[in-house]
Amino acid sequence: MHECEISFARRMKLRPIGFVTVFAAAALLGACNNAPPAPPAATQGQVSGTVTNGGKPVTTGSNVVFFCKESAVTAAGKVDSLGKFSLTGADPKTGIPAGRYEVMIRPPEEPTTPVGTDDYKALMMQGGNAPAKPEKATDIPKQFHAFETSELVLEVKTGPNTFDLDLAKLAK
Repeated sequence: MHECEISFARRMKLRPIGFVTVFAAAALLGACNNAPPAPPAATQGQVSGTVTNGGKPVTTGSNVVFFCKESAVTAAGKVDSLGKFSLTGADPKTGIPAGRYEVMIRPPEEPTTPVGTDDYKALMMQGGNAPAKPEKATDIPKQFHAFETSELVLEVKTGPNTFDLDLAKLAK
């Protein structure tokens, strides 16, 4: 091969790499610039409260979920042993947008056995028959397990919001 042919061959090998690099960089910059701006903190609300039934805290680990149809925002939190919860939205630093939220409260999910653990291996050695499941929490009336049946709608305002929910008083 002549030196001219070698030079041409080298240039041809570098061109696709250079094009791909430039294209990838442009795509990344474009994606970064298209991200929606963070909402101003002045339009956000922080939500916390308690969930009880007849004055007693509901089961630890129960899920409190807020959903706003207008803004398509969902925020959720778990209930602690005292019945307290706080919601976490997409950006925990700013809270959730102010607005009307449908609320559902569900018992904790039944734990699954993680693959690869000793418990999982023991379960497989038994032919895959799971041990008896613990009884599902019954201190949250089924009415509150879904948005469609909950009928619980709360108004979140900007700033701190505290909602103390006694399900015995709210149930129909």
